[in-house]
Amino acid sequence: MQNLFIELNKIIENNQKFVVISHNKPDGDTLGANLAISLYLKSIGKEVLSACADKPSSNFKFLPEIQNLKQTFLLEEHDAIIIVDTGAKHLVKFFETYPELNRTKKPLVCIDHHQSNSAFGTLQIIDPNETSTTSLLLKIFDFLQWEITPNIATNLLNGIYTDTGSFKHGNTKAENFKSASKLLKLGANLQQIAKYNFQTKSIAGLKLIGAALENLYISQDQVATTAIPEYIQNQFPTENDALSGLSDMIAGIKEAKYGVVYTERKGQIKASLRTNKEFNVADIAAKYGGGGHIKAAGYKTEGKLQKVTLWQVV
Repeated sequence: MQNLFIELNKIIENNQKFVVISHNKPDGDTLGANLAISLYLKSIGKEVLSACADKPSSNFKFLPEIQNLKQTFLLEEHDAIIIVDTGAKHLVKFFETYPELNRTKKPLVCIDHHQSNSAFGTLQIIDPNETSTTSLLLKIFDFLQWEITPNIATNLLNGIYTDTGSFKHGNTKAENFKSASKLLKLGANLQQIAKYNFQTKSIAGLKLIGAALENLYISQDQVATTAIPEYIQNQFPTENDALSGLSDMIAGIKEAKYGVVYTERKGQIKASLRTNKEFNVADIAAKYGGGGHIKAAGYKTEGKLQKVTLWQVV
């Protein structure tokens, strides 16, 4: 893995203008990784544009440099591309809106931790053993002796904190606590990370979660499932991440092997799968063309949600 870190450093040394890209509907890990490496590149005199096709939730407004995240860019204005926390091209809309991104001869670096990564790009730094892309990026910083400022530390810790579910998910390791301690000593703002990621909800968001819980049921094969059709989302307009944590919540039902949350938007269904049991939800997601991690995975499919009532004679 360290030889890949060295290759990354060579790409940075040999190029001046970078675009750093996060996946669609950005979460705390992809944003933390994007902004951390962007801040470092700027600190050594590089020209950098941070990009994501979707605007981030306002809950992430505290992240240093988040105000400079753009929703468009021109490929010809950049020498190299770095894509973070992205397991496949279809998770980045820019590959559709900018077809030339698929054909570019420019260095394209993929830094990721997803087991289902499709290994795209000219340099692939992928480690499924890492709990987050930011934890992998911290190892890159340490090995290459890149300076970690308080702002970089905050972004890195944000990714580790969110992808471990505030150190409560099954993917949490002892080294994550060591990393958190290191980043706190370097100036990371844990209070804001905790406040804005897991302690801030809107009224509309809470009502939407309530509506989702109204639709909750457990099947005979011990799968806890709920669905949020588009018309219900329209009743409680809120940001995309309003339902974050819901799949973890229902996965915690003691009778359930795992939990599934279906959301509907513009003819597309997104399924979010979570478990805290000895169960591999990534295998289930893979059957539908999705992927992710053993304990947290997802997939998308075309269609619409329709409620079905089942009656049984007992």
